[in-house]
Amino acid sequence: MTSNTDNFLYLYSTDLTYFPENISQFIQQCQQYEFIGQAANNLGQNYYHIGDKFLNMVTFMGCSPYLKIYPENENDTDYCSAYISDDTSVTFINSNSNTGPRCPNCRKLVRSESELWKDWHSGNEKKSILCEHCNTSISFQDLDWRKNAGLVNFTIRISNIFPKEAIPSEQLLSQLKLFTNVEWKYFYA
Repeated sequence: MTSNTDNFLYLYSTDLTYFPENISQFIQQCQQYEFIGQAANNLGQNYYHIGDKFLNMVTFMGCSPYLKIYPENENDTDYCSAYISDDTSVTFINSNSNTGPRCPNCRKLVRSESELWKDWHSGNEKKSILCEHCNTSISFQDLDWRKNAGLVNFTIRISNIFPKEAIPSEQLLSQLKLFTNVEWKYFYA
């Protein structure tokens, strides 16, 4: 499955087989850490307000970024919130500004995205490709999408974050690893 979106910061576990045994416990840990707040019921299931310490865990670039943290009224849905995925399927999420992946070895652009996904969906058992420039075998997950796309399973999606506007701190990524025992990375879409 693929998805095109805009203006989200995705935090994701790097293990495509990982999903929390107890998602309620994971949510509670994130709330206790004050990364996320209470449920944002006006947005739907699995949506949360950002927590009181969110701004300490994410660095915003520029001299005066605008971030709407709270809804103006009960019908307002255009503000920064967190969505915790409950989907266990592997998904490719792609930014509209993505220029395609690069080989992590030679740094050159690899085959077109449509060709990559033909391989992925055709049952390529290794889930990898061969770089046509340096002949390195690269897993789909290890392709360098330059923080504009990702192959993911379990994610936290932060809304209303423009590409490269905000960078999650190492402290936040380390804390998510502590909660889950898997590495976490991020990208924008």
